[in-house]
Amino acid sequence: MVFLSKNRKNSKGKYLLLSLFLVIIFYLGGLFFLTKFSHYAGKPIWWLRNSSTELLSDFSMVIKTKKTLLKENEELKIKLDQINSQYLFYKSLLKENEELKEMLGRQKESPHQFILANVLSKPNLSPYGSLILDIGENYNLKKGDKVVVNEKVLIGEIEKVYSKTATVRLYSFPNENLNVAVGFDKIIGIAQGKGSGNFEIKFPKDLLFEKEDLITLPDSDLFFLGVVDKIIITPEDPFQTILFKIPVNIFELRWVQILQES
Repeated sequence: MVFLSKNRKNSKGKYLLLSLFLVIIFYLGGLFFLTKFSHYAGKPIWWLRNSSTELLSDFSMVIKTKKTLLKENEELKIKLDQINSQYLFYKSLLKENEELKEMLGRQKESPHQFILANVLSKPNLSPYGSLILDIGENYNLKKGDKVVVNEKVLIGEIEKVYSKTATVRLYSFPNENLNVAVGFDKIIGIAQGKGSGNFEIKFPKDLLFEKEDLITLPDSDLFFLGVVDKIIITPEDPFQTILFKIPVNIFELRWVQILQES
């Protein structure tokens, strides 16, 4: 029993020495045991050590690179969003500048006196389907002043004037009635607003009209409201219905002109 115990102790000692030897070779690279055996025994250990070190280094680098790339990607996205926002802003300013130059240039050649106004609110956002302008008493606006687009298209009249703003009553407001003249012969009728720039007029069937007949106010042909777009005639109805609309999109209006009567 004693002999077996000693063998076990000796075996444990040998294992400890071998383990110590391998650790020394692993960490010191065999610098102190440059024997043929140490090279033979240590080669796979050194290879394992170098490979594991390189693997850990590469893995660490991959993680670090991935984090860096993700951060740079987020920063680039933010910068790109800023550039896109600036581009859209400058593009909007450029378009606005071109529109103003064109309108102001036409006004200089026009025999009429116009005041340019910016549209603050449009029918889909303002009460009673009106326009709200950014000028008012400060520009001597008066109730009844005609509101024009592109110096030729009538869209409504000034309804209320405040110190620095004004509201425009659109002719196409639902159920709004307006006396108009249709065609070359200026046949007088009543146009009823249908909203969103649309109108309809009822005439007896025996009156003849054609598509694209001009529609103006009875007392003036210097401005127009639109042209005949559609003529509806049915056998059972003694009247014909003429449909027309303002030739501008009132929901996209940015500027209007107010005609100043002398």
